[in-house]
Amino acid sequence: MYESEVYIKTVQENLPREVWEKFSDTYRSIKSRSMLHWTEHCTECAMPSCFKTCDLYAPRIDGKCQRFVEGIERVKQPDEVNNAAQILKIQFKKWGVLATQGNNELYDCNEIEKKERRELKLSRVIHLVPPKFVKKKLIQKRYSQKKKKIISEQNSGTKTPDGFLLEIYNPTEEMIPLGLVIRNDDPKYSKMPFQYRIELIPGYNKEIIPFDEITKRAKIELPYRIDLTPEAINSETPLYFGTSEFVQLEDYKQTNQAAKKIKCIVWDLDNTIWSGTLVEDGIERLELKEGVEEILKEIEQKGIVNSIASKNNYDAAMAALKHFGIDDFFLYPKISWLPKSKSLKEIALDLNININTFLFIDDSEFERKEIEMTLPQVRLMDAVHYQTILGLKALQIPITNESKKRKAFYANEAKRKRVSDDYEGEYLDFLHTCNIELEIESLKKEHFERVYELTQRTNQMNFSGNRYTKDDISNIHNNNDLSAYILRCRDRFGEYGIIGFGIIKKSKNQLIDLMFSCRIQSKRVEHAFLTHILECYLKLGDFWVTYNHTEKNKFSAQVFNDFGFEIIQKEGSFRELKFGQDRDIHNDKIITVIESK
Repeated sequence: MYESEVYIKTVQENLPREVWEKFSDTYRSIKSRSMLHWTEHCTECAMPSCFKTCDLYAPRIDGKCQRFVEGIERVKQPDEVNNAAQILKIQFKKWGVLATQGNNELYDCNEIEKKERRELKLSRVIHLVPPKFVKKKLIQKRYSQKKKKIISEQNSGTKTPDGFLLEIYNPTEEMIPLGLVIRNDDPKYSKMPFQYRIELIPGYNKEIIPFDEITKRAKIELPYRIDLTPEAINSETPLYFGTSEFVQLEDYKQTNQAAKKIKCIVWDLDNTIWSGTLVEDGIERLELKEGVEEILKEIEQKGIVNSIASKNNYDAAMAALKHFGIDDFFLYPKISWLPKSKSLKEIALDLNININTFLFIDDSEFERKEIEMTLPQVRLMDAVHYQTILGLKALQIPITNESKKRKAFYANEAKRKRVSDDYEGEYLDFLHTCNIELEIESLKKEHFERVYELTQRTNQMNFSGNRYTKDDISNIHNNNDLSAYILRCRDRFGEYGIIGFGIIKKSKNQLIDLMFSCRIQSKRVEHAFLTHILECYLKLGDFWVTYNHTEKNKFSAQVFNDFGFEIIQKEGSFRELKFGQDRDIHNDKIITVIESK
């Protein structure tokens, strides 16, 4: 939806036939979508005081500022095109922003189309009201009602979006950068919003931002806003917006496939961890399944996390786990009467890992089917086969000192999260208080096993996509033209261990590989490493970066935009970037860097 209560104008535009067809094809691929109310806004808004002080203020009928040349115009759909999506034409003035109150609740597309038609009818009635004062009050009331409805309906269902879909037609011959920001309304939780830069190439553009990337920054269970802001766009240049919603797609391959390696095993309790049903039998009649404790220990040694999703009374279930002496094996247990799919999603958010790295074990076919239908990317196992777990190929991960400590790493992260949520200041100020130290050390033989493990496990912050074998790592170590580094990290809450690996080709003054554990996301560690490397290598001339742009790493690669790297070459997924020797290096001085020999 959009501000039809303010702008009801429909325009005829001669968009290319193939563009209409792409809008149409995309709309047909949507299984369900959200219903956002897109409005006109300003990057420098301080209303209502700015209405009197800003030279750019141009009043709308409701008293707000008009930051689009003609407002929001609905494009008339050609008769020959079968497309139910609304196409909106917008020409952005200076500081213009397309914004909406956030809501990722999903609805059937037919249901939304009916609501949109009713909304347009109501808007036409408002526009026919003759007195301006009455019309203004009706518009203001309508906007307030919509915002409250969006917030009240948030998270009322169990569907999870695949991602945020954005499709835009750029009619010019120039690339137009567009910033996407998703930020919580409460300042306490808006310290570090989700930010993403989209390059709108000439013609039709379609971008799907995975939902799990957004939830790493924004607390989607709380009210939030979404802003779309083109950079340095001419007010004479229109952009045409198609679907701009959270969606579930008919075929979304990225999230519907299990990862090669398992990072978390989620256990049911009744007739899975123990024989018997807690509610019916009581603790005294339950029996721990044979070999369960030994399996949990072995899983933990591999650096794989154990958790729980059980329909039970929380206090009683935790008492039973303590009775058997196994309660310490489980991180972020979810014990309630909610659907287990919801429990698994919450565990994934708590651990900050992709849900496609989960294995779910349950004796109930109903519960396994519920996960299969709602989270097809999760591996499933009938509890009768629990003793075969350790033989799974996806669990064949080398045991290292790092993997043995991984449970402690996650437990420390839980402490960080609690302190961060309680912190009242800005997020970057909070990071300063954490006393983060990054230790950079040249690659040595004793690091080979951990680097091998890191390259096998890392996806989202892997800028090459390489999966090095142990022989590869040895060859890198012995190559005199390569400087290879391992990165350790610690803060006042505890150790992170070895969390990164980078390679620089000395003859070209070029970073050719860089990867980080997801444990350090949002902590500016990658920024600190790049600052240090630039300070060292810019003395030798311009510094270069090459990386393989993928769906998984494109959000982490925003770090290069933060530093202002220039894109020199782009061919397929390959990117070559340059940082000029004459440039100033940004250093936010949040992290103390220690260089070890």
